[in-house]
Amino acid sequence: MAGSLAGVLAAQNLPVFPQLPTPGELPSQAELLPLRPFSFEEPTSEAHGLRWRGERVREEGDLWIIEGGAIQSEDLLLLADLISYNLRTGALEAQGRIRLEGPGIRLRCERLRMDWKKRIGDAWALELELPPSWTLRSSHVAFTTLKEWDFEAVELSPCPQEKPGWSARLSRMKLQLEGFATFRNAQIRVGGIPVLFLPWAAYPAKAERSSGLLPPQVGLSSHLGASLGLSYFQALGDTMDLTFSPEYYTKEGLFWGGEYRWNPEVTHQGSVQGQYIHQRSNGEHRYRYRLQELWQREDGWQFTADINQSSDTLLESDYGRASGGLGSASSDSAVFLGKNFAWASVNLSAAEQRTYFLPDDPFYRTDFPSSLRRQSLPQLQARIYPIPVGSFYLDGGANLSHFAYRLDLGEGKNDAKYGWFRDDWSARLHGRLGQWGPFRADLQVAGRFTRYSASLKSAIFDTTGSGSGDPLDPAASSSFDPFRVDGEAVHRLLGSSRLQLSGPQLGRTFEKVSMFGYSGDVKHVLEPFLGLTKNSRSSIAGNIPRFDEVDSRPGVGGSADGEQSLEVGLKQHLLGRPGRGTDFADLVRWKISTRYHFQPILLSDGRFKSGWASIDNDIDVEPNAQLRVSFRRSSEIGSAGADNSLSAEYTSLLGNRFSLAVFTTGINRYLVRQQGLQASGIHRFFDDQWRLEFQANYDIHTKGFVFSQVALAYMTPCVATRLRYSHVAIQAPGALNKEDRVDLVLTLRGLGDLFSYRR
Repeated sequence: MAGSLAGVLAAQNLPVFPQLPTPGELPSQAELLPLRPFSFEEPTSEAHGLRWRGERVREEGDLWIIEGGAIQSEDLLLLADLISYNLRTGALEAQGRIRLEGPGIRLRCERLRMDWKKRIGDAWALELELPPSWTLRSSHVAFTTLKEWDFEAVELSPCPQEKPGWSARLSRMKLQLEGFATFRNAQIRVGGIPVLFLPWAAYPAKAERSSGLLPPQVGLSSHLGASLGLSYFQALGDTMDLTFSPEYYTKEGLFWGGEYRWNPEVTHQGSVQGQYIHQRSNGEHRYRYRLQELWQREDGWQFTADINQSSDTLLESDYGRASGGLGSASSDSAVFLGKNFAWASVNLSAAEQRTYFLPDDPFYRTDFPSSLRRQSLPQLQARIYPIPVGSFYLDGGANLSHFAYRLDLGEGKNDAKYGWFRDDWSARLHGRLGQWGPFRADLQVAGRFTRYSASLKSAIFDTTGSGSGDPLDPAASSSFDPFRVDGEAVHRLLGSSRLQLSGPQLGRTFEKVSMFGYSGDVKHVLEPFLGLTKNSRSSIAGNIPRFDEVDSRPGVGGSADGEQSLEVGLKQHLLGRPGRGTDFADLVRWKISTRYHFQPILLSDGRFKSGWASIDNDIDVEPNAQLRVSFRRSSEIGSAGADNSLSAEYTSLLGNRFSLAVFTTGINRYLVRQQGLQASGIHRFFDDQWRLEFQANYDIHTKGFVFSQVALAYMTPCVATRLRYSHVAIQAPGALNKEDRVDLVLTLRGLGDLFSYRR
């Protein structure tokens, strides 16, 4: 296979010819005899700046023979077991443990012959150390003025071991400093076995970034066919570059890709990247592009942008390498501009979240949009930091926003878009009301005014509590009525307060406790509390769009519109120490509480709550650095938080890890409830030569594994072989019908993924 292999750059961690030290940076020779100038019968300028030292020196006319010594000029240093130097002609021969260093050269060899004045010569059995970690060995090299080199029988590898995991063997290599290197008959050998052959190739030999072709990527897939990727890197000065990376699949066609990056200063960097393919198998146009920008000025202003758009969620899963992540690609976008002042903060932001509804989704219906965008375009936010007012603190803020839902109703139908403005103003006074001995009272009082330019035409959400209390049922009304914001303008004025009474802390110490691998003293601390929340009720709560928590939980502490509740709770701490004379540290934190709702409230997912709520538990157990257990159960469902979750994670001293999580989330911003189980971990064995990684996500609604993968990796010095099985249950529109797949990838240090096989 003829071609060029250019663009071997420092940015790609591939070898470049070394930047050599200045004479002042040369290694110390303190262990050797002092350098001294050569002596001549008659003064001559030819010897100016040339010095020597050695254990033994013989003079035979103009020929000096130095044993175990060195010769140094202003720009070159030579050390060897035996050096023969002619003072008149400059001819030099060296043998045994030779080291030559200077501008543009740093090598070791066994035999050297050169003209010291013209810098022309030959070296045999040589070795070059190339940054960042490469080693070049050659049987012979001829060089001219230390700028042009002609190597024979070359072996090149980034592995520091005597027997490298992989290497490149070349029959011949020509190198021109600050130019290009070309080589012939290149063999890529893994464990001594040839896996790739290149009759001819070239790459830039400059120390700085250089433009050119990158190493090719070869792959084979049962449903994509054979693939060949050839990328081109273009350096645009010191602060910008462009990578163009097309990849051809025999069954699906050409997959276009590219990335443009910039970094003009330390506080400013960004990139834009994109992919596109027109699939032969089904005629689908699939794409993805992303823009990232970060600019943080010294005066405090900050600008960030992360814009993502894609045709579906599985483009990267279908065409991505096995070493990359699988699953749904993020389609969220956000732009932020803001500044923090000493007493306040101001920012302007815009965001879009997009989801794709599919037949396996719990909320799916045939008349429901296949895609929904949730947009804030834009939001202007201002916040005042807490200001002391007596024994209390006053803070507040304003939020001026334009929100929108954009619904994709399918082919042949126009997209539906519903937009509205929301102006929200709030102020809060909070602090300690008083303390009487061990008893303490804390008070929060807040006021909020919110104006909506549009609302829901009918009260989709039930605020009376007359319904069944079940989540919103799409079959009971039009599927996307909760997103149809085209009613009249409304406003809401809310008053909110919370009074919390904390009782005395009660504690007891237990000495010399031994359980679950823990040994030491334990202290148990209890702190009871009562919380009374009272919010005003708005008659339009059922018509307000449920866009975020300002709509669904506008009161203090995330309380609901019209909430009147009493919370009874107990905070507990288990503190531990190895023994007397050391400090106690948290082992277990456990908060348990329940609320009684005096009147029905509307939760963010369309259900209502009245009377006694279920018991809320929040437990965090961390007895040592290896084990952590967390449990949370809550009836107060946020816009996207977990109302039930149990997770455990264990990490061994050898680096093995196992984690398990069981969770239930409230219906999120797209009204889809999620319940499932997740397990993941990594196990290392045989001195970390083998690694087993796994992750599994089980969905309770669909009664199946939504996404799971198991990977077995064999690691040798500089070589990784990965075998990975992946299962993706949900297929996006236009995605390839391949739920189960197996990937085999060979990765070489310094070159990346050399070969991949997918079935």
